[in-house]
Amino acid sequence: MNDANLPLQTAVHQLLARTPELTAAQLQVATGKSQPSISLALKALGLGQPNGAVHRLGAARSSRYALTQSIQGLPARHALLCNGPDGVPQHFGELTYLSGDRVHVRSGTHEWLTQGGLPWFLTPLQPQGFLGRELARLRPDFPADPERWSLAQLLYFVVNHVRDPSGAFGVDGPALSVPGAVRSEAPTLADACDRLAAQAGISLPAGSSAAGEQPKFLLREPDGTRWIVKFSPPRGTPFGERWHALLHLEKLALDVLQGHGVACADTRMVETATRTFLLSKRFDRSALFGYRHLVAAAAVHDHFVRAPRQHWVGTCRALQGQALLSPQGVDTAAQAFLFGQFIGNTDMHFGNLSFFVDNVARPRFEVAPIYDMLPMMWRPSIHSGSLDADPLRQPPVLAGFAAQADAARDWAVDYWQRAAVMDTLGSALQAVCGVNAQRLKTRFAGL
Repeated sequence: MNDANLPLQTAVHQLLARTPELTAAQLQVATGKSQPSISLALKALGLGQPNGAVHRLGAARSSRYALTQSIQGLPARHALLCNGPDGVPQHFGELTYLSGDRVHVRSGTHEWLTQGGLPWFLTPLQPQGFLGRELARLRPDFPADPERWSLAQLLYFVVNHVRDPSGAFGVDGPALSVPGAVRSEAPTLADACDRLAAQAGISLPAGSSAAGEQPKFLLREPDGTRWIVKFSPPRGTPFGERWHALLHLEKLALDVLQGHGVACADTRMVETATRTFLLSKRFDRSALFGYRHLVAAAAVHDHFVRAPRQHWVGTCRALQGQALLSPQGVDTAAQAFLFGQFIGNTDMHFGNLSFFVDNVARPRFEVAPIYDMLPMMWRPSIHSGSLDADPLRQPPVLAGFAAQADAARDWAVDYWQRAAVMDTLGSALQAVCGVNAQRLKTRFAGL
């Protein structure tokens, strides 16, 4: 094709359709036209307009140009908001969906450009886990698993349906006009929990979903307190009784860690005639309406650490090496990770540790309160449905953290000893808890 024989506006559009982004100088060479002519063609294509077909990346001499792309029929460009401690949303910048399956975010002089996904600090907007699968029901024509959505499908949900995500960011659109957490209007908190669990439409035992996510919902009390609520299957069933025990053991784990100075999610138990509920107060929310930004370790690692994921402590040490996390933050992560090993938490993945970050343009991270800490070695099998209750096995050594390991071991002994006298667990689990305490005391001698 000879671009010189086409109207300039059309030629520029076709050039940008073939190449993800081009500078004005490159467009001049390709078309043989002057810089003023290229500027007029770009303006004719909507450069600088809310719904323009062309978008500018960079500034001044580093400017490049790219085509925008509709988000499943929605405009390509949307305002990005950030909520502060006072809960008042502030304009942060603009998010634009570009050709080549790319997202561009501009905030003042700062820019982020990603391909195939969201910028690291916006990943909390992506629905995940059980709540994400529930949200996916709104569009049965999309994959049921949000992990399989295209970037366009994800952005469509972020604009239209993602309400009250973790962290402080949101995309201006219909989703922000509707509260994300259901307000409790029931006479008691227990009644509200029972009603919301029933509305979640759970017909299979916990652990039977495709990814084994624990069923949960969001709850907002009349006083503004916001909770993430996990709940058991119906009591009186094998899975119901096991998850009843695990939720109690999760609260105990967080209580033990808090007792030793490790910040954890504040929790409370609610039991009804049908289910057991663990309510975890949202620590990315403050007072009635305040926000603090929160990002999971998965996104932080993938963006800032140039090495494969290993475990929480490896990521935190790498962040410390870049002056992005304090030594105290590394110690906190190590204490939590080691304690988790000593209580049989086999699910310390990179979504179960998060960081506060108050300035995404110049990030410095702080380990957020610990959550989802429980002996997942006793989780019902999502494949066979078995309810094993094997005792703890010796975990691998974490090199360089001997002092933290000794402290975490002592905390875990206390944990298992307290669990061994919790009648709510049942005699079989209580007995194994006692065995676990003894194994830790003797450092697994003879095993």
